[in-house]
Amino acid sequence: MEFRALEEKTVWRGFLHLKRYRLEHQCFSGGWCPPVVRERVEGNHAVSVLLYDPAADQVVLIEQFRVGAMGHLPSPWLLETVGGYCELGETPEAVARRESMEEAGCEPYELISIGTLFSSPGWSSERLTFYCGLVESEGVGGIHGLAEEGEDIRVVVMPAEAAIGELFQRANSTSIVVTLQWLAANRKRLRRQGSATSNPVQWRP
Repeated sequence: MEFRALEEKTVWRGFLHLKRYRLEHQCFSGGWCPPVVRERVEGNHAVSVLLYDPAADQVVLIEQFRVGAMGHLPSPWLLETVGGYCELGETPEAVARRESMEEAGCEPYELISIGTLFSSPGWSSERLTFYCGLVESEGVGGIHGLAEEGEDIRVVVMPAEAAIGELFQRANSTSIVVTLQWLAANRKRLRRQGSATSNPVQWRP
């Protein structure tokens, strides 16, 4: 199957970068479908990290205001994982560690890769790469974020079971739903692998 971009134009560049494409692609039934016009948010490569303490069986989450939830929920302050975008030349692993420090004040001693997906491929090119970051949660907390980016982030440390119970409630966005469901499926094994030593062994899928 092939496609052709016949025309592209930047229609907005602000907090978001929006392009309009005129394109055509081959049809499943054969030949070429008629040209269509589509707008696409030119997303970056985003990274999301669920911080988990296997010894204490606690997760380190963040809470912040999200404009997308405004008007749809009683409170637009959502529980989330830490995360951010890859800068030019920056690896997802480096972003995971940087954002963990900036938003939660702790750095994972081990990063476990979960996977990568498109957040909403019908209108955005953004990709999300997910990690579980193993941390020690004792003493973690406070208000974090970069003032120059308008961030006002509160750290929330809670039992893993309670966090999983918030799925589709306060934990109701792509990154936290994916990573909490992964944790629910792998939590026992994470705790078992990390119980033999104070420095857990490398993750074995």
